Amino acid sequence: MNTNDLRSRLERRRAQLARALNAPETFLRASVFTRTRRCGGATCRCAKGKGHTTAYLATNHPGGKTEQISLPPDLVPEARRWVAAYRSWWRSAEKISAINLELFRRRWVEPRKPAPRGKA
Repeated sequence: MNTNDLRSRLERRRAQLARALNAPETFLRASVFTRTRRCGGATCRCAKGKGHTTAYLATNHPGGKTEQISLPPDLVPEARRWVAAYRSWWRSAEKISAINLELFRRRWVEPRKPAPRGKA
């Protein structure tokens, strides 16, 4: 494959990924997980058997702080969809980044002229 073919192929793939990258309004950088706990009630079924299962949504904030939100069972499927949408979006963004790096390595990036500045 000659260099023009490879460059065209990379640029077409990048454009295809960028079109698919339209970020949905419903995506979330987080994790959904479940935890089993015991409520502490002496007569509760969890005292002797299996504990209560609770779903949580966890996300990290700048500075390393993690926030966990307990989710009612009816919101768990929606939370999982939003998290999956983010992960899919992120994978596409990473692929575009890899293509752009290859274009820079091969010096196939056209420099853009800076936009003219308005008078202040």
